[in-house]
This record gives sequence, C-alpha cells and structure tokens, in this order.
Amino acid sequence: MSDDTTNVKASLIQSVLDRKFSKANTEFANLMRDKAYAAIDDFKNAYNYVSIQKAEKEADKQPEKKEVEKKKEAEKKEK
Repeated sequence: MSDDTTNVKASLIQSVLDRKFSKANTEFANLMRDKAYAAIDDFKNAYNYVSIQKAEKEADKQPEKKEVEKKKEAEKKEK
C-alpha cells in the first residue's frame, strides 16, 4: 500500500506541476505573440510605404494617352 500511496502522491504532484507548466507555456506563448505583433507594428511605423494603387493609376493613365494619340492620328489621316 505504501507503494500505491507513493505513486498516487507522485502522480498528483506530477499533474499539478504539469498544469503549472502548461499554464506557464500558454502565458509565455501569449507574451511572445504580443511582443512579435508589437515589433511588427514598430517596423511598419518606421517606414513610409508607397501605395500600389498610385502605380496602378499611372498605368491606367497611359492607355488613355495612347487612345488620345490614336484619335489625333486618325484625325490627321482624315484631313
């Protein structure tokens, strides 16, 4: 019986320690996630980003210019 009680006590102690470590691991994971997000935000705030839409707008303007040029050439040919 002393072996059984010793095993029970050991298993109880082990389960308590496992729970504490599990909780500590969870808290550590949350802490590291928060630090990673904070670092990413700091990195984003340190730089000015160029909008991709601006480049797309310029690309859209070029076909319009080409169309205007084509119309002018067509008018010249008609004259």
